[in-house]
Amino acid sequence: MEVILLMSGVIMSQILIKVRDYTLEPFGRYETDGEGNGEEFRKKYILPALRGGDDVLVDLDGINDGYGSSFIVEAFANLIRKENFSYAEIKTRLKFKSTNTKWIKEIESYIDATKDKDNSVINSVLKWK
Repeated sequence: MEVILLMSGVIMSQILIKVRDYTLEPFGRYETDGEGNGEEFRKKYILPALRGGDDVLVDLDGINDGYGSSFIVEAFANLIRKENFSYAEIKTRLKFKSTNTKWIKEIESYIDATKDKDNSVINSVLKWK
């Protein structure tokens, strides 16, 4: 679904991506890890929208259990580490919605970790927990 927004006289396009349309079990980092992995989700869903100039709203609801950290890092934080988007651009153009605010906070903590001097996901997540 695409939503067109008019902001300050500029037309902005936002794509809604539902994780549940990709998988009900979002686990695994790499495509070699099997179905429902973060790498494939990033490459097939998030990247085309961002590279096409759209903002992205990711709907996290409707999955079976929860999100594996490997999925989160590969799908979202690695937009910065591997795809050369800036931290500021991702924070501006990639948004999340869910009835479970813990999922959003966890994802944002991994994205925020890319801004750390030492680029350490583990240190940032330990601070968050």
